[in-house]
Amino acid sequence: MANEIYKVTWWGSPIKDGWGGIYYEYTDTFGDRLVFSVKTDNAGTSASNQFTIPTTGTGYSYDIETSDGQTITGLTSGTTITFPSAGTYDVFITGAFPRFYFNNGGDKLKLLELKNFGTYAQGSTSQTLAFFGCSNLVISATDTGYFGSVTDFYATWFNCSSLTSFPLIDTSSGNSFSNAWRGCSSLTTFPANAFDTNIASNYTNAFNTTNLSTQSIDDILVSLDVSGVSNGTFTQSGGSTPSATGLAAKTNLINKGWTVTTT
Repeated sequence: MANEIYKVTWWGSPIKDGWGGIYYEYTDTFGDRLVFSVKTDNAGTSASNQFTIPTTGTGYSYDIETSDGQTITGLTSGTTITFPSAGTYDVFITGAFPRFYFNNGGDKLKLLELKNFGTYAQGSTSQTLAFFGCSNLVISATDTGYFGSVTDFYATWFNCSSLTSFPLIDTSSGNSFSNAWRGCSSLTTFPANAFDTNIASNYTNAFNTTNLSTQSIDDILVSLDVSGVSNGTFTQSGGSTPSATGLAAKTNLINKGWTVTTT
């Protein structure tokens, strides 16, 4: 009897190999699904074979599928997923899911990787404290989510100390980024043009205790200058100092009434 060898565990078609066996060739088709991985036996408030999805407020109407084959439908608030044993699993969410709310508690250490934003943040105006304390989190998502209506990014990624890079998302409606990436001590790479169309003036402690490269802090300062906003506050500590390019943008911001502190 031919054996079946699974390369990946989602969508695809069977292909015969040269020895009479069958394997499955898959292409990631995350689409509009929110996709993340969890390690259930990391420390948390749920059992070692569970993961609790934390939510706050209203606007939720979502379904869950998991990499071990579970389906949970019709959810309107947070829920706890029970897996067959302790381990690492993928979770796939479809529908309306405006916001996580870890707030430095719950199963914050069980969240490992955000693989796809999907429709995450659609309809949300606040991401306050969403991923605060998720110190094992990395973001590999290449899509942009639906952050365009979010006005408050206070401490959204505070102390996400495993983040080394951050994707380009739509933050154009944000008016507060206070403490947003504070304590992201491994964060080296931040996208250019991230704040070009922003209206915010509050970046107090936004990049304190990070590890930004010279290129990244240059890009941030240039982007803030391009935005044209006046009378703001920006704070960065840790990482590299700006180059002449970044210092020129810093001077322009100060001339617009900003208080700017960099490494």
